[in-house]
Amino acid sequence: MNRSIRLLYLTLAAGFGLLVLMLGYWQVIAAGGLDERADNPYRLEKQRLVDRGRIISADKIVLAESVAYRQKGKRYYRRYYPQGALAAQVVGYATPEQGATGLEARYNRYLAGSYGTGAILDKLREAQKEGADIRLTLDTRVQHQAEASLSGRRGAVVAIDPITGKVLALASSPAFDLNDVASNFASIRTTEGAPLLNRATGGRYPPGSTFKVVTATAALASGKWSPSSVFDDTGKYVVDGRAITNDGKAKFGVHTFTNALTYSINTTFARIGRELGGRRLGGEMSRFGFGRPTGIDLPEGEVAVSGRYRNGKVLPNDQRHEDAARIAIGQEKLQVTPLQMAMVASAVANGGRMMRPYLVRRVMTRDGVVVKQQRPEQVDTPSSAYIASEVGRMMQNVVSEGTGTAAALSGLSVAGKTGTAETGDPNRNQAWFIGYAPADSPRVAVAVVIEDTSGTGGTEAAPIAANVMRAALDATPVPGEPAP
Repeated sequence: MNRSIRLLYLTLAAGFGLLVLMLGYWQVIAAGGLDERADNPYRLEKQRLVDRGRIISADKIVLAESVAYRQKGKRYYRRYYPQGALAAQVVGYATPEQGATGLEARYNRYLAGSYGTGAILDKLREAQKEGADIRLTLDTRVQHQAEASLSGRRGAVVAIDPITGKVLALASSPAFDLNDVASNFASIRTTEGAPLLNRATGGRYPPGSTFKVVTATAALASGKWSPSSVFDDTGKYVVDGRAITNDGKAKFGVHTFTNALTYSINTTFARIGRELGGRRLGGEMSRFGFGRPTGIDLPEGEVAVSGRYRNGKVLPNDQRHEDAARIAIGQEKLQVTPLQMAMVASAVANGGRMMRPYLVRRVMTRDGVVVKQQRPEQVDTPSSAYIASEVGRMMQNVVSEGTGTAAALSGLSVAGKTGTAETGDPNRNQAWFIGYAPADSPRVAVAVVIEDTSGTGGTEAAPIAANVMRAALDATPVPGEPAP
């Protein structure tokens, strides 16, 4: 009899233990997957109970917060975006119906309070959660200027602190009001111009002549050329039976390598690219970050990889038999993001050191405890400090007397490079500018692209870059000096 009771007891204890384990598994480990299921009737209810943390800019402006409301005697929360469309694609949205994007998605576990040891207990007891705040590097003064300068045109602007990698502005146009997502998402999704796309990180464009900064770096690093090397342009350079010409079919005659960058002479850069070859030029591309993720703290699906594309796939940078002459002038299947080109300018500005771009400085609880902090991180060394300084001086000539004079700032030296990429329509271009300021002590690097314009990089993108660089310099004073 005692043996039967003992067996029954062990059977019940084992069953109870299995029940506890299964409950723990479904409530804690598998809860995330269940929450994402559209057929989960409790998903909407649970998300409305979460008091998500705030998203706050570097200049202490609230970009996202949760607002409480009561329904049938119960306290719920909805997401509210006080700045409306400002930095919409960066901040992202978070709604029970549409899910989350941008920083709302990337930092969801912190914003939703699903981090730390207390999160497990909260799941088990269904306690109301309070999320942590995230503090950004993004400055709304710079962001406002970037978006205003785009003035509704399709395109993007990126501004980065080249020394640290802090992202100061990340603008994409057209945009949308984040507060409309919950009630009018279908209309946003079908709006002409794809406002949901973050063009600054996910848009891919031919870089045009801005890529010549990469080529110039490779050329000087090879030791075959210097800024004073002399070339003779006849207006045409033939590669594999196809002629490469200059804009407007101009002929420049005898000129230096510095002149070639200043006036964006295609034939000279094509000649250099062919002599460098695909392996050497491709190696420089790899050091500048082409062909791999940028590392910025946004969802992977919202950040494109820059490089040479074929059938939607990124090709290796250093294939031996590729057309290095056309790659050298920013053609031949090259597709890049504005973020990647801002990183190119940043690396030159930072003495050949490329920093990982980041948007979130720290994550903090409501009572001020820091639970996560990001610090500057070097990810590669595209060139020596000497080569970077030489390329930088060549880029200063572009702004002082070449194609980028519209990016000049009164009283400050600016380094830059314009680009005007073809679209297939001879009357429409993708207009580019990349650069940094002040050239002798850089504090901001930028990339600007304007889609489908009749203008050039010098007329369309360079003035925007000037506005944004000035705003960034005004917003981020020299260390040790008071803010304006």
